[in-house]
Amino acid sequence: MDEVSGGRGHREKIPSTKLKESTGTAASSIDKSKHDNRVYLPVYVVNREAKYEQEQEEVKKTHDHTKIGANGEKFDFYTLGHHVETREKRFYIRARRDPQSLYFHAAEAPPYHARLSDEQHPQCQIDKLRNCFSKDMLSKTGEWGHYTTKANVFAREGQFFWEAKVISQAPPGREPPKASLSSFQEGDRTSTSRGGLRVGFARREAAYGEPLGNSAYSYAVATRSGYGRDYGVVRFNSEIQHIQGGQDFDDLSPGDVIGLMITLPPLEVHKKVVEGTFNPGDYPHLECGPAHLSKNKRQKTSKTGKQSASGKNKLKEREDSVKPAEPDPLRAALRWQLSSLSNHTLPSDHEVIRDRNPFGLKGQVYFECPDYTPHNDLSRPSAGNKTKSQNPETGKPYDLNTETHPQHELPHLRTLPGSKIEVWVNGKYHGILAKHLFAFLPPASYIELGSKTSLKEGAVDDGLLGYYPALSHFTGGAVECKFDGPWWHGYEQDPGPEPRKMCRAIGERYNEQIVDDFVCDVVDEIYLEKLNGRTDYMRHAVASKVGGPGS
Repeated sequence: MDEVSGGRGHREKIPSTKLKESTGTAASSIDKSKHDNRVYLPVYVVNREAKYEQEQEEVKKTHDHTKIGANGEKFDFYTLGHHVETREKRFYIRARRDPQSLYFHAAEAPPYHARLSDEQHPQCQIDKLRNCFSKDMLSKTGEWGHYTTKANVFAREGQFFWEAKVISQAPPGREPPKASLSSFQEGDRTSTSRGGLRVGFARREAAYGEPLGNSAYSYAVATRSGYGRDYGVVRFNSEIQHIQGGQDFDDLSPGDVIGLMITLPPLEVHKKVVEGTFNPGDYPHLECGPAHLSKNKRQKTSKTGKQSASGKNKLKEREDSVKPAEPDPLRAALRWQLSSLSNHTLPSDHEVIRDRNPFGLKGQVYFECPDYTPHNDLSRPSAGNKTKSQNPETGKPYDLNTETHPQHELPHLRTLPGSKIEVWVNGKYHGILAKHLFAFLPPASYIELGSKTSLKEGAVDDGLLGYYPALSHFTGGAVECKFDGPWWHGYEQDPGPEPRKMCRAIGERYNEQIVDDFVCDVVDEIYLEKLNGRTDYMRHAVASKVGGPGS
């Protein structure tokens, strides 16, 4: 069975149009009248070439430097070789063609485990950044400013845990007045007494060129600040906040371990939130907030508030592109029949639509996919208040800490009931990093329609939306991650105020994501074959493209 790409491929600066021209890919001319307006699958037909059927190889690594700890421990770091990279709101997934059906499937590349992503990190082409990984892709370091790297696994529902160990960080305490950390610390890259770190969770829209917690698309703790006890160690939307229901910790040192646990409601609840049908009275065990509403009562808000005419037009275009689909009675009837025939709970009725354009480049094969567009309301505060949605009662942009809730009028400002991120340090429970995390299913997340996508609507889930373990390093900071047990410290010795019987290692999502993507492939292929009336649809399409018989 073909496997989903965990690493999401490797990047190089090449315009998307050239990629399509160089491989001869083209969207198939499917009769749109055969589709309903809700389910349209972009299809790309690619010439038959042997290179598309090869196994994916591991990204080559070149030794860059070795960090030496205080006790003589050695940590080897490597730069990554060739990978695809673009700035056109695209991301890439490794792919491989099935030689029998000629469909393309996502394909995993070594190392085969939950790890830091080959693709979801800052630009490796910029030499000054010196992005470096360990061979197993579980450790990361870099130079210059704050930059974010995500894992190849993510959480969509349930409770998951992972750990991050400090390898390199500047000594505890504040830097001299009016001096930056980089200006006074030593420049020896082999040292483990340099830099700073943030660790947490990030959504797809979180930018790689910013630190975690710089916008509302990510939540993080700073492992060193010099004033954590006084002002807080939490970073969210460029704000410094305290840990909730516990205590902030002092600056950490190499060898210290941060444990992070995320809790998300079932996708069934999540879907009701983004569709606007969630009733808190139906789920009294799930805490809603941060704004408090009466049961069965919705807050009256304006979608635009006080905005300029151009701002209103842009908002209307965006709302039109993310308009959710109408309920399908046939689907509901089918699910009812299935539930009566099975003793198992059916998964959430959820549509996954992927726009994946396969192409080959320098011996590697990828899917090129449109990425999700950050909403200005959740971007960093410095993005400008004039273009942010305003609360009509205050005339100011919505306060993301106090004025959001699961029934907010704006889908992207709706929060998930019962969601939270909790923190452990060296096995000791410290409290809640953040509660009431923002929803991520469409239309809370959306793809901006245009020339860079063949999608017919922006409110689609490509199956990869969720909260990703993520880290940021600054000027030599280095960290090692554990996404699977056995843990360095774990959470079992000090579980906090509640039992953790349902908690799992986030690394378990690695195999689950492979299965999820494979199932979506099967569903898409059956759909296309039924739609076009032939079981060899792709083989026929390829043969028609090249003007020869399918083989």
